[in-house]
Amino acid sequence: MGFIETFLKKKPEVITKQDVEAFFSRKLEENLNLDYKDIRAYSDFDELSKDVSAFANSEGGLILLGIGQERIIEKGKIVKILPKEITWGNESLSKEKLEDNLISRIRPRVDFRILPIREGNGSMKVVFLIDISQSANPPHMASDNRYYRRLNFRRVPMEHYEVSNFFGRRRKPLLSLLMRFINVVVENSEYRFTLRLLLQNKGNAVAEHSRLTSSFRNLEIVKLPRKFQRLDYLRGLPSIQFDEHTGVFYPMKKATSIGDVEFKVKNRDDKITIEYDLIAKDMELFEDKYSFDVNLLQKAKEQIEKGSLPDLVHRE
Repeated sequence: MGFIETFLKKKPEVITKQDVEAFFSRKLEENLNLDYKDIRAYSDFDELSKDVSAFANSEGGLILLGIGQERIIEKGKIVKILPKEITWGNESLSKEKLEDNLISRIRPRVDFRILPIREGNGSMKVVFLIDISQSANPPHMASDNRYYRRLNFRRVPMEHYEVSNFFGRRRKPLLSLLMRFINVVVENSEYRFTLRLLLQNKGNAVAEHSRLTSSFRNLEIVKLPRKFQRLDYLRGLPSIQFDEHTGVFYPMKKATSIGDVEFKVKNRDDKITIEYDLIAKDMELFEDKYSFDVNLLQKAKEQIEKGSLPDLVHRE
């Protein structure tokens, strides 16, 4: 699932002006995966190439080209950036021109998608959603012959050692974990839910001897697939481990399900946190965590009842 669908909660092909306005009204802060740009930035392809390459060199993300920034400053420093206004661009602005100029300025080529959204009601004014995937072949160089990455809501130049590390990983596996809500049940104020765990190899080499280890705060493990083992005694809180020593994960866009885990929320008033790490042969250890509350579970329940299986995408 791309970042357009993650943030706007709709398939790209059905997104309209009203969806952009609804997203704008949520006033989400810029973050590692989200960036706002006034439509005037359309004419500065060199600067845009730095932003697109930075997302590709990090975890991927979404640039909303047509939403201005409101910078919140405390003690002389920018502490967060919010959306200020929708800045519709002239109808002469072209997706094809934007795409061609970005492609020509980034090396090697980055995997991204540009979605133009028209104002409608007789107006052909436009904003652009630029959806950039996390690269399986970093690092990517921008038009100024430098490499960039995302740091929270900022774009920063990469250090020499970071660029060197990326070149060393180009022919290695890169596993990522996806978590999908399969079921959410609420009874007598008690929340139970099932997460489907999926692994995806975004690298350029087969992933062998793969291992996923995960710990859960404010959750009780109710049901665990046979291929997983408990590690509570090592970590001091509910923990699991998945090992794949006989099979492999091939590089592909489709994720592979490794099992469904059922949980019960211990305290509905406290935050839920899932911490995990991934490793495989020739892959560096990757660590991450997701935090959410029962409000997200309630939204997931509603989506499941409507026939969809939502991914866990809210990050700490």
